[in-house]
Amino acid sequence: MRNAAAAFLFGSLAVSAAPPSAPVPVVNLDTEIHAVSARFVSQAIKEAGEAGAPLVILRIDTPGGRLDSTRAITQAILGSPVPVVGWVAPPGSQAASAGFIVLMSCDVAAMAPGTNAGAASPVGGSGEDLPKTIAKKVGEDVSALLRSVTEPRGRPVDDAVKAVSDAASYSETEAEKRKLIEVIARDIPDLLARLDGRTAKRVGKPDVILKTAGLTTEIKEMTRREKFLGVLASPALAGLLFLVGLVGLYSELSHPGAILPGVLGAICLVLALFAMSVLPVSGAGMGLLVLGALFFFLEIKLAAHGVLAVGGAVAIVLGAILLFPDRPGAPRGELATLVAGAVTTATILALLSFRALAVKRLPDRTGAGVLVGQIVAARTALAPTGKIFVDGAIWEARSSAPVAAGENVEIMALDGLSILVRPAPKGA
Repeated sequence: MRNAAAAFLFGSLAVSAAPPSAPVPVVNLDTEIHAVSARFVSQAIKEAGEAGAPLVILRIDTPGGRLDSTRAITQAILGSPVPVVGWVAPPGSQAASAGFIVLMSCDVAAMAPGTNAGAASPVGGSGEDLPKTIAKKVGEDVSALLRSVTEPRGRPVDDAVKAVSDAASYSETEAEKRKLIEVIARDIPDLLARLDGRTAKRVGKPDVILKTAGLTTEIKEMTRREKFLGVLASPALAGLLFLVGLVGLYSELSHPGAILPGVLGAICLVLALFAMSVLPVSGAGMGLLVLGALFFFLEIKLAAHGVLAVGGAVAIVLGAILLFPDRPGAPRGELATLVAGAVTTATILALLSFRALAVKRLPDRTGAGVLVGQIVAARTALAPTGKIFVDGAIWEARSSAPVAAGENVEIMALDGLSILVRPAPKGA
């Protein structure tokens, strides 16, 4: 009896000493799927695993997005140390296009009443149809991805692939009837109640029986900074901002004093670098863009008869082509937009360079180049210093030989704030 009581007491202490379970993060994916939202979801899943959360709820409401970013989210879900439950909510939400792929990648798929999912046929960045060969290539790639995440979980592969091949879309009741999803839940408490005791079928990992009774939740949303960055997280927009920034700064350097081009250029460059912090940027492309701007600047300083200007134009166009790696499913117009922007930028920089060279060749109107060689009369005797009047101002002068007041002198050079003169040749 005494041993039994001790064992009971020890067990009670062990239970009371057990740390409470971490709250379940409810990660809101309520924007287009792009580099920023992919990084946000991936980081949230990683933090949930590090915190020891029992599972992650990914609340989905998205019209779709980029395929490369969708793959990043899919990889984060498949590599998650804890089960991930995809839930299309609240009512009226959708998991369209890329969002459907994310939903199918989750260990448990759920939808709220009045939601829909599907229509995952690949299209261009503006919704346009892709060329036939590219459309088939990307479609097969997406279909293979869907097969790899649905078949191990016992979901119907054909119905999932129809969302790509036939742009099929399903309501929550249709999706449940076809076994594309496992749960219909109206809110988070209802979702947790329906998940309790359910087996989460994981890909490449052991299945997990969910125990959700009594769990608390914690909402995770993108910050304002991340949402703003998401607006900029377009390769075409980031590239154009970078090009505009180069033009602004180059304009200020080649024509000092304008101020406004330099200010706007600096702002555009900062915004471009802000966006590129989450985009897959090629170092070679970035280097070529900067090198092109440097060539144009050197053209002014070295007067290379247009050779550096031509090299700068070529470097900028090649930099735009290489700036962002080519990825399957990327919007078709991105590269064309960047190349057009690069050609325009190179043209503007060339015009500014030739304008600066033309101004440089003009005769001096102020400074030493104007003063040297002038013949003026001495206001006072120079023995050896005195005063002369030139260009509307009285200057301190120093002569190499004594000069009487009123005699002519020739300006030889400037020495700080004084002028070096000599007696003017007779008859000058």
